[in-house]
Amino acid sequence: MEVVFFLLDGCRPDKLKEANTPNIDELKENGTVVLRCRTVYPSLTAVGHMSILTGCYPEKTGIITHFYWNWNERKFHEIFSDEYCQAKTIFEILSDAGLSGGVYGAYFRRGAKDSLKKRMLKKAAGFVSEHMNFIMNYLVRHPSLYKKLRTRVVGAFDEFIRDYKDKKHSFYYMMFNDTDKAGHKYGSDSKEYLETIERLDERIGEFLTLAKKLGRKTVVVVSADHGHIPLRSKISIEKLDLSDAGYEIEDVEYVSAAALIHYKGEKGDSIHAAVVSRHVQFWFENKTRVETVADVLSQRREFEDVRTKDRLDEYRLVNERTGDLALAVSNGYGFDFLPIGEKGDHGGLSIEEMYVPLIFGGGGVKAQILKEGRVVDITPTILKLLGIDYPYVQGRSLI
Repeated sequence: MEVVFFLLDGCRPDKLKEANTPNIDELKENGTVVLRCRTVYPSLTAVGHMSILTGCYPEKTGIITHFYWNWNERKFHEIFSDEYCQAKTIFEILSDAGLSGGVYGAYFRRGAKDSLKKRMLKKAAGFVSEHMNFIMNYLVRHPSLYKKLRTRVVGAFDEFIRDYKDKKHSFYYMMFNDTDKAGHKYGSDSKEYLETIERLDERIGEFLTLAKKLGRKTVVVVSADHGHIPLRSKISIEKLDLSDAGYEIEDVEYVSAAALIHYKGEKGDSIHAAVVSRHVQFWFENKTRVETVADVLSQRREFEDVRTKDRLDEYRLVNERTGDLALAVSNGYGFDFLPIGEKGDHGGLSIEEMYVPLIFGGGGVKAQILKEGRVVDITPTILKLLGIDYPYVQGRSLI
């Protein structure tokens, strides 16, 4: 038995249904389809990927957004990396069981069986991300160069096909980020977004043709880390002004398409906020001021679900790294100072962002429709298909 997982970054299930996708439709007709698969909150890339690849919620992975404030060091740590994940990845679990997994198109690969060259390239990319933010910002503004470098680091579809032909692994994780990019640039209600899904369906079709030709018994999984929502209105950083609560913005850092805001209070205490897409978390030096700030932010229509840390248990988001306060941007709004969300974004709590497709097809998988599932159920299901019993996950097998 072998499993191939196609991760369509930022793909909405309703748009997948709307697009012309004969190859994915074939998998759906003969496999297990989850009608309502919920991702984790915040609906961000690193958060979703690590919950998928560990079968655990952010409370256990520690990937609670893309940054967190460390009070001992008095600085932000960027945690858009599996290096910071506090749970075992599926690749590590497979390795412990004597199997191997390959990763293509994704940075999140801890425990994967990589070549020395790829491991060195990943370390180099991590160094750049940690110490040379101006270079990362430059790459964000020059997507063609970024794509070339990224392909060198994380591999590509052709490499996946070569490894599959050679039976190199038991598990193959192929991520396409094209859907997410189209959602950001054109909006998930655009024809370009649908056309991108259709192009990816063609790539999946290439693989399915190969698998049939080789006569391989392969289970194919199709899912996403988060959805996408079109942006109808842009809001400025002034909407995060906290002067009504006695705090002034002292400094703003723009890092990796995010904004890190530092506030100074009237009594000398500080607040530090990480703005990532449509999600914001705040870390308070003076914890007694959390409710006051929460009340101020709750009055602004551009924000919703303003919650103190003790009320984030519902989302399985409470970890030692989690901020003292978190909020989602209201539906249709995005920040004008973040370069990534031109026409669309994610990170919030809308249906469009929080639900993703989930399909298990091929390899003798039973044809059935399941009403509900969660992305944390994906790894337990794959492990069961591969005959591995690993009880330290928070999801459950769907098959």
